Amino acid sequence: TQSTWEFNQMASTAHKTEEEKKEYFDTKEELEAKTTELAKLIKEAKHFVVFTGAGISTSAGIPDYRSGINTVLPTGPGAWEKLATGQKGKKQYARKQMASAIPTLTHMAFVRLFEEGYLKFLVSQNVDGMHRKSGIPPENLAEVHGNTNLEKCMKCKKEFMRDFRVRNAAKVTDHKTGRKCTACNGDLCDSIINFGENLPKKALEDGFNNCGKADLCIALGSSLRVTPAADMPASTASNGGKLVIVNLQKTSLDDAAAFVIHGMCDEVIKLVMQKLGIEVQPFKLKRRVKISLGDVVKPKPGKALHVEGIDIDGTPYSLFSKVVAVINKVTTTSEKEPFIFKLPAPVPAEAAITLYFQAHYSEPPANIIIPLTGLQAKIFL
Repeated sequence: TQSTWEFNQMASTAHKTEEEKKEYFDTKEELEAKTTELAKLIKEAKHFVVFTGAGISTSAGIPDYRSGINTVLPTGPGAWEKLATGQKGKKQYARKQMASAIPTLTHMAFVRLFEEGYLKFLVSQNVDGMHRKSGIPPENLAEVHGNTNLEKCMKCKKEFMRDFRVRNAAKVTDHKTGRKCTACNGDLCDSIINFGENLPKKALEDGFNNCGKADLCIALGSSLRVTPAADMPASTASNGGKLVIVNLQKTSLDDAAAFVIHGMCDEVIKLVMQKLGIEVQPFKLKRRVKISLGDVVKPKPGKALHVEGIDIDGTPYSLFSKVVAVINKVTTTSEKEPFIFKLPAPVPAEAAITLYFQAHYSEPPANIIIPLTGLQAKIFL
């Protein structure tokens, strides 16, 4: 639930004039020339950074914020545009929930550019979590406005990823989720940054540090109106680096850019990757589960099997709706984290585990046979 004040703040950031809302499209010849130059800049760059806005996720079915009522985008008018005008458009639009959206060609291209050593850091204003889902390592990513799947402990700062939307507070300024930290029992809070709230310190510092020293920054799908985030790509240009903007509408930083490409993000990036000779791999859903043996003291001392979803960096990740374990032909079902199964003594040679996912992508259950002899901790992908 959001307050009238915040709705007014959102609406106030919408484009006001038809000129601001107007969408521009480079000709085929212009796209060819500009993407050739951009590929050259990427090859030559020593510290290449990407800055993304909502426009890179529209092809995944997630609407942006400031596209006009008559936009060509299949997701239709932006969220702030609808608030400001009270209009919803005149047709049905292709939209998806963030939890089930699939990272786009642009998202996956950045993963390849990172793997090939070109891309050094990525800054995103998006809360959809698509960059982290696509495979960009968290340590090379600054989600300056938060991540709808990430919550943090207010006490010890431990992070938890969830395969569901974590924000559930009724008030804009209330970020508590009602869940507790498994490390210190502190209150967990969502990571979303609302209007008028300060950006997270580390994301802010990492964003400015990397953009400030970048010799090339590509800003894609952003109006570059919201500060301080928009000041990050601006710092690339002011410090002597090259800023290249990819957007359908004009932005507030067009004059500072080396050049602007008016085109759909996926179309532009596809051409760039072709010129670099790098194949973009399609998104593959990857799930990681950590299975380990631990000690229990109640009701009597013994061993237990621990089953936990984790992210690429080891962050706890709530992936499962339930886990079923078959141990010595006895079936036990757990539908709540933590998933812990007491083992009989002596510890059997193996256990059979069935993992049931949140199923945003209609994933079938996964069956794993776990050898228990000598097991300490093992990660399955």
